[in-house]
Amino acid sequence: MKKVFFLLLGWFGLTLLAACDFSQEEPKTETPPRPVRIETIAKRDLPIIVQSVGRLAPDREVILSAEVPGLLMQYKADVGSKVRKGTMIAQLDPVDYTLALKETEANLRAARSNLPVAENSYERAKDLLPEKVITPELFDRAEASYKSAKASVARLQTMVEMAQRRLEKTTITTPFGGHVTKRYIETGQHIVPGNPIMKIADMATMRVRIYINELDYVHVDKEDPVTVTVEAFSKLPIIGRVDEIGIQADPRTNTFEVEIIVNNPDFKLKAGLTARVALQTKVIPDVIMIAQNCVLFREDRKEVFVVGENHLAEVRIVTLGRMDGSHVQILKGLDEGDQLVVAGAQYLKSGNKVRVTP
Repeated sequence: MKKVFFLLLGWFGLTLLAACDFSQEEPKTETPPRPVRIETIAKRDLPIIVQSVGRLAPDREVILSAEVPGLLMQYKADVGSKVRKGTMIAQLDPVDYTLALKETEANLRAARSNLPVAENSYERAKDLLPEKVITPELFDRAEASYKSAKASVARLQTMVEMAQRRLEKTTITTPFGGHVTKRYIETGQHIVPGNPIMKIADMATMRVRIYINELDYVHVDKEDPVTVTVEAFSKLPIIGRVDEIGIQADPRTNTFEVEIIVNNPDFKLKAGLTARVALQTKVIPDVIMIAQNCVLFREDRKEVFVVGENHLAEVRIVTLGRMDGSHVQILKGLDEGDQLVVAGAQYLKSGNKVRVTP
């Protein structure tokens, strides 16, 4: 019985071996080319633009104050008023100063009327002294009287000018044209010297103060192109110019102050608005720039792929430089004319066959 079983088992195994054909092997499947998009690398100039944010301020601003004491009779301008140079904006009571001026003018007239008398006496004494008609003491007295009268006239003339000047100071005028941004006084208020009256701002041009680091500061000069954007009104850039360049760094931030001037002919720009400044400090020629998303960031290196001979992918280790928007400068690793993979690189390995798609 066992013999029959083993015979049947052997026959079954031979049948299976006969059914198998070892002469045929499974065909190997070749990996299809991976689709990628490429871009031919070309060098271009790289403008170095310093971005900073500041606040708009008037080009000139002054707080007018009283120079003489007095009672405020009236003011002629208020917040928002447009004033010209020399415009009267406040008037103190001038009565006391007018009376003081009249008094000094009367004293001056009296001194001037006495001056010819003293002068004539001096001239006669000068003629009589050589003939010994008068004594030297009388001559000295006549000379002293004349000099005293002459000095009195000069002193009173100065007092008249001072009184006139004090009277003029009761009228407070603007040193330049602009707008009133603040009023500090009220009618009937007693003003003393130094009291603020009004704040005047010249906003025909506006000023923006920005602070930049020392690496960019050393390249700044007054001919650098500048654009200013005020988002509150329009995102269109406004042409500006460099007006002042600081010469000493802030010890707390180690940054340098740069002041930018922009024209404001329609007075749309207001003090305090946020302004974004783009200052072009220099241009680096013949730079390789690629899109940032072409760079693959590994743990210890940064890579890109290029298409080499026979449509094979090649990996390049690159060194990055400055940023310019969505592009980055390549310092090492790529050359002009290389076929850079700009889409599909994340699926590639070095040596993969690629198919360039439009």
